[in-house]
Amino acid sequence: MSAQPPPARPGMTEPLRLREFRLLLTGFIVGQSMMPLQFVASIAWIQLVAPDDIEIIMVGAIGTIRGIGMIGFGLFGGALADRFDRRRLLMVTQSIAFISNLLIALMMITGSGSAVDIAIFFALTIVASSAHAIDGPTRNAITPEILGPRLTPSGIALNSAAMQFAMPISIFASGLLIDTLGEGAVFAISAFGHLGEVLILAMMSYRTVFSAAHMAARQGQGAGQALRDIAAGLRYARSKGVILWTVVIVVLMMSLIMPPTGTLGPQWVTNVVGATWSQFSYIAVFWGGGAMVASLVLVRFSWIERKGMLTGLGVIIMALGFVVFTNPPTQINAMLGNALLGIGMSTAMVSANATLAHETPNEMRGRIMGLVFLGMGIAQAAGLPLGAVAQALTMETLFPPMSFAVLAILAGLIILRPVILRARVPQHPTADAPAQEAQPASARRMLNGAASYIVRVAPNKVLPSLR
Repeated sequence: MSAQPPPARPGMTEPLRLREFRLLLTGFIVGQSMMPLQFVASIAWIQLVAPDDIEIIMVGAIGTIRGIGMIGFGLFGGALADRFDRRRLLMVTQSIAFISNLLIALMMITGSGSAVDIAIFFALTIVASSAHAIDGPTRNAITPEILGPRLTPSGIALNSAAMQFAMPISIFASGLLIDTLGEGAVFAISAFGHLGEVLILAMMSYRTVFSAAHMAARQGQGAGQALRDIAAGLRYARSKGVILWTVVIVVLMMSLIMPPTGTLGPQWVTNVVGATWSQFSYIAVFWGGGAMVASLVLVRFSWIERKGMLTGLGVIIMALGFVVFTNPPTQINAMLGNALLGIGMSTAMVSANATLAHETPNEMRGRIMGLVFLGMGIAQAAGLPLGAVAQALTMETLFPPMSFAVLAILAGLIILRPVILRARVPQHPTADAPAQEAQPASARRMLNGAASYIVRVAPNKVLPSLR
């Protein structure tokens, strides 16, 4: 018997040969590259209108309000992604984000910064963050469905690399644009990124196809059924140690590191380090640059099976970035710390998402990915209590010792739960490329990307055009 040839390693740009993935990726870049503008403009506006004695608390409240929406809708969004057409769900959430963020921009431009304006800002922020909480797990569930097992790690890394390529430009531009145009105008510019993503998603031919067994089992509608779907996802996560502890380490990483370095990071750089908003642009770009480099390396070496080792390595690098970022508070340390934070977060998140995509069936994938976004919501929600403590103790007193404690906690968990490091994503052989080439041109177009993988995972579902 002849030996089985080793699986071909996917090329760096192989997922880009699929039209559906190109459109999904382009829409993601257009929408997400505007997020830093929203984040920085929000902080700058709050600093402008909030009283000095509660300024740090109010900045922390931005993250908490975002977190409330993400916690409230993170798991619910995952359940929706496992029940409805995922492309259409993305279009709905991006439309909601466009409208709510445009209203925030109008309020910033026309309002006086009163208590009513601040309340409107926070209310609309909850709406926008709720849409983002549904968008995230839905998008992460689409990528493996379009690409199939072999190309999924490359596709996830390309998603991260593309976003990190655009984000440094957006981060760099944020401070300069705020100084030139003002917070409201910058927020309005960012809102149109969501509209652009809707238009790109409308060009996709992809439609979600679930197995017949899943379709038969998903009877019922309403909040009760959604809660049952969420409970089923939680039970599945608890039943598989690699899923449970991969989610736990990522949630802890985001919850302990993002509030001081992300939510309150601009406050640290401008108030403690003493940088202007224009200087902040140069400092913050190191985060995006580090993340982009890490993502490109992960794309190049997407064939590496030890995703658990990469997840653990990324967590430790991000924790070290927190230490460097705050010890001592200088512009050089802020730059180096941001670079490590970007490298660590990108490495951990890309590797963890690849592990979860491999370990989870299509019908459960949205709910499992929703757990990761739940962690992001917790990280955002921690901004207000952390801001209150920092307001009382000062950030320069709190953050340096906190960074060492966080490093010890995360390293200890990785050592105590080695299942995190043992996670593997094996290579898959090239999937039926010659068979696709033998099809007529019209059939090849249908079989590329989403259709080819859907037919393989759900053979009882036949595409009408192929009958």
